[in-house]
Amino acid sequence: MSQCTTLSSERQMSSLQRWSAVLSLACGTFVLINSEFLPIGLLSPIAKALNVSEGQAGWTVMLPGLIAAFAAPLLMLFSRRLNRRTLLLILSVSVILSNAIAMFATDLSTLLLGRIILGFAAGGFWSFSIPAGKRLVSEAQSARAISLISAGVALGTVAGVPASAYMGELYGWRMAFTLNTLLAVAIFIYQWIALPLLPAGNSIGLSAMLSAAKMKGVRRGLIIGIFMASAQYSAYTYLEPWLRFQMHFSSSSISLLLMGYGIAGFIGTFLTEFTVRKFGVRYAFLTNILFIGVCVLIASQLSSNQVLASVLIVIWGLAFGALPICLNIWIYQAAPELFEGGSALLVCVFQLALACGAFFGGFLADTQGTYAAFILGGVLALIAGLSIFLSHPKSTTNY
Repeated sequence: MSQCTTLSSERQMSSLQRWSAVLSLACGTFVLINSEFLPIGLLSPIAKALNVSEGQAGWTVMLPGLIAAFAAPLLMLFSRRLNRRTLLLILSVSVILSNAIAMFATDLSTLLLGRIILGFAAGGFWSFSIPAGKRLVSEAQSARAISLISAGVALGTVAGVPASAYMGELYGWRMAFTLNTLLAVAIFIYQWIALPLLPAGNSIGLSAMLSAAKMKGVRRGLIIGIFMASAQYSAYTYLEPWLRFQMHFSSSSISLLLMGYGIAGFIGTFLTEFTVRKFGVRYAFLTNILFIGVCVLIASQLSSNQVLASVLIVIWGLAFGALPICLNIWIYQAAPELFEGGSALLVCVFQLALACGAFFGGFLADTQGTYAAFILGGVLALIAGLSIFLSHPKSTTNY
């Protein structure tokens, strides 16, 4: 009876209420991904404050990805009957807690504890938010809802680093985590008000996830996601040390450059819907990943040309802003009827690849220099491009 009531309530929502709920999910993905990548712009200050190397400080990016990779499918399996509104709110509270712990951390172990909690939230929220958003609107509007929530992922990715670098420059790295905690609290309140009850509906079990994995388009999307995430985060995690120690930018210039990266990513995010509709997801995806590969490889060889380095950073941000949206649309086109299971698998492989990229990039940065991490990222991006060139989602139509 209660499930019928909640379904009826969901159907009676106005269009404005539906899109407000979708927007609350987009804000949630933004603050979550912003939290996940916040340390990238603060890597050197964190390393100095906690008396560790930049590679060790990179564990703050690697560890949440590793935890999220396992949390995504496990949460999918063990929350099969839990109302999605309740689950999403619990995960939002986890984001608040993780940032609060980081805010007061006095050593690397405490900071990593907060990052473990964040990994739990990342694995779950990313898996459930996009399918939940798709349910809130009509089938004809589902692609737009996916784009909006994915835009939260993309914007969190490109905005977290410049925002943290700027705040760290002005007030110290702890203040960046403090402000992010307050932002997470505000978004939690918004979600509490905006989200309707969302019954679990058809339970997604292990067999459903395996069924999604058996679909050729999904498998190809997962392979692309592995190379894409490992490419991006083997280099991007160490962007701030590269700018500081290899390119010799000042702290204020680094903040401005990272802000330029974020603004370019913001533009790239909102250009994606047009480019996918115009050229198809495959070609939009391929073009942007190749831009990243070429930019990162050229950047790895620079040591003094700050103007060229600045141009490459902006192009990199513009291209990466499109990639999370392209990847989610790819999976949706490949398995629209199994999208929740496919989304969990995508989060699993993406976060695992992110963790591996950050780990091996950190190893190279500590032993060879940040240029070596960039070479690894560039090569992996070109492999991702080759994977896209040889593949296509199940549907060849634009959306």
